[in-house]
This record gives sequence, C-alpha cells and structure tokens, in this order.
Amino acid sequence: LHTADHLVAWLLEELPAGTALVIVADHGQVETGDNVIEPHKQVLANTSVQSGEGRFRWLHARPGRAGALYESARLHHDAHAWVRTRDEVLDEQWFGPKVSEELAVRLGDVCLVAKGTVAFHDPADTGPFRLIGRHGSLTAAEMLVPLLVGLAR
Repeated sequence: LHTADHLVAWLLEELPAGTALVIVADHGQVETGDNVIEPHKQVLANTSVQSGEGRFRWLHARPGRAGALYESARLHHDAHAWVRTRDEVLDEQWFGPKVSEELAVRLGDVCLVAKGTVAFHDPADTGPFRLIGRHGSLTAAEMLVPLLVGLAR
C-alpha cells in the first residue's frame, strides 16, 4: 500500500492541474486470515471435484448424488455459507437475467457462498495460500466497489 500511495501522489503531481485521477476496483475485500473451513467429510463424500474460489466454492456432485450433496452441505455449512443449488442460483438470477448454456454447464451442482469472514478449502488449490483478504462472496464489504478520486493541483 505504501508503494501505491507514493504512485498516486506522484501521478497527481505530474498530471495537469484540474485533471481527475480516478481509481476503481472491481470488488471489495474481506479479511479472512486463517478462517479457512474444510468442507465436512459427508459433503466431500458426495463431491467429485470443487471449483470456484474459497469464498464462492462450487461443489460438483458425484454421479447421482446431487441431492445428497445439497442436503449434507446445508446440514453442515448453513451457518457459514449461503448454500444453493445451481438451479436456485440461476433462478434467483445471481449472474443476471440470462446465462448462456456455455456458462451454466460449467457451474457445480451446489455452491457454498461464504458468510462472515471465512473461506472454504479445496485441497486441489495450488498454494500455500497466506491471503489476508479474499473476495468472491455476496457480503456488503465484497460487493461495495472502492472508488478513489483525486484532483491534480
């Protein structure tokens, strides 16, 4: 952050007077620290593979186990995540009113969308991850898009 602060100060000095410097992010962040949850063993028993990221984890069901995956995920992770099926996410238009079939088929069967300051672990993720901040969920802090505006003098 120190380097970024210096860069912004330098840019404001170099820009012509009256020029606005606008800095915007694509999402906010949540500090998760070491609050990483291992999906429960019953959830993993019904999961063939995970995708997504720690705060919006998609679970792809083993053949014939989508219902059991959803029920076990709700039972074990409802306190820490919004647990939804792919159909619920699409029906509730989380990705907008129209989702291409190309995208829809890539989604898992069930998602764990983190509440609070947790993330869900996937052992297939490359790492190690020692991230302080993460993003990807639907909390206010993550959906609030930071915007900074400075005016050159």
